[in-house]
Amino acid sequence: MTNLTITHPLSPSDAQAMDLLRTMLAGAPRLSFEPASRPAFDAIIGQAPAPEGVLFEQATVGGVPGWWARPQGATDGSVLLYLHGGGYVIGSAGAYRHFVGHIAKAAKAAAFIADYALTPERPFPAAPEDARALHEGLRALGYSRIAVAGDSAGGGLALALAAGAPRGTFAGLVALSPWIDLNLTGESMATRADADPILSRQALAAAVPLYLGTHGANDPRLPSLPMDLSTLPPVRIHVGDAEVLLDDARRFAQQAASARLDAEVHVWDGMTHVFPSSFAMLEAGAAALDAMGTFLAERLAPKAPRARRVLVLGATGGTGRAIVRRLRETGDVPVALVRSPDKARDLDAEIVQGDARDPAALDRALEGVDAVVSALGTPASPFREVTALSTATKVLVTAMRRKGVRRLVAITGMGAGDSRGHGGALFDRVLMPLLLRKVYADKDRQEAIIAGSGLDWMIVRPAVLNDKPKHGAVRALLDLSGFQGGTIARADVADFVVDQVGSDAYLGQKPLIAW
Repeated sequence: MTNLTITHPLSPSDAQAMDLLRTMLAGAPRLSFEPASRPAFDAIIGQAPAPEGVLFEQATVGGVPGWWARPQGATDGSVLLYLHGGGYVIGSAGAYRHFVGHIAKAAKAAAFIADYALTPERPFPAAPEDARALHEGLRALGYSRIAVAGDSAGGGLALALAAGAPRGTFAGLVALSPWIDLNLTGESMATRADADPILSRQALAAAVPLYLGTHGANDPRLPSLPMDLSTLPPVRIHVGDAEVLLDDARRFAQQAASARLDAEVHVWDGMTHVFPSSFAMLEAGAAALDAMGTFLAERLAPKAPRARRVLVLGATGGTGRAIVRRLRETGDVPVALVRSPDKARDLDAEIVQGDARDPAALDRALEGVDAVVSALGTPASPFREVTALSTATKVLVTAMRRKGVRRLVAITGMGAGDSRGHGGALFDRVLMPLLLRKVYADKDRQEAIIAGSGLDWMIVRPAVLNDKPKHGAVRALLDLSGFQGGTIARADVADFVVDQVGSDAYLGQKPLIAW
């Protein structure tokens, strides 16, 4: 994990090029964000030379028009979503397509450059709504690894999109001279005002009400400083030292360091707004483009599958042991939290000593874990109140949320919740009222805690358990009408439970399983 602000010195060649640029721009009006500026802005951005070996085509993704840039040899399943700059007023996918085509070629991935909503025709919140629709559209097209990038306003829009999405939605994020703070409070608005020949605080301030309309600049759908970084992927920012938006990037870097986010902010001496688009003229632009491509290629490359780490609670019980064995058979890594290591000597699992009701022990056991299987049990007690299952489960779901572990497969039993009364005559009329009533009252509380946890959960209710050989044919019932009693082998329960660790087939449901 990196939290770095990296400064790049100005090369002699770039110093001459920037002097020439400043001479050309001297006396010319700075960029203004109004519809009348669109043709001139597109003409400037569109000067980027077309990359070789990249196919361009117009298309619509998620209902949003734009351009595809498809390099030869692009990685299957990987895509870059690019959101162009222009103060939410100007800019177009067509003008940006050659510049982004070079990024796509370096990243070895297809890129979709979006013509998202511009104001005043379609003011906020149309742009972030389009951005979300674009992501959904790319997923619908089968792309499983999606990175997002943007420059200026598009960089801010990219950050807001990723910040508002669940963790893991995006593989990586690149922002060029991002406009993050619509309140324009950065010190560089003043300290770089004379050095920036392109942007000004006045131009940005005029764009804000045009974009926001009746909405405030602190709307949670907007980029902001500080911002919620908890769901952001690894981030790389490139910004010029001679631009008024410099401090937007610097302040982001400070917050990212405090949050331990994998982020790098590259500050390029002497460079101005979105300088990488001048890669054909500036050494810094070409170097920044290469760095972007390397980062994106790494983030978008298919990852070799790794073994899942699954925490099993109740691993020393009969069903828990069967689950541990099945996890080993499927190539997964079982982790067992046990109070007594002596009872787990023959258990083929990574052992963590501790009690399932101890938050500190759960934190240790959940480290690096992808999912949890709860096979917790408790002795039947016809006389005393039973609370062990619900108490442990409450501590568990709190720890899982704290550690960012989402998947929970919990085993309760036939007789919990709405499965009560479907266990057959012996179970319903003898075992339940005489021995199991208090246990199943606690299982009801356990199920309620899981259902309200906000996790990705499923509850498995096995029929009466036995230790017979695996049958292989298991019924998973959600509709219990007509079902009255049944049995199932622990080995079959283990097969079904381990299958659910990687499946959404019964997500948020409570199947009863029986032969």
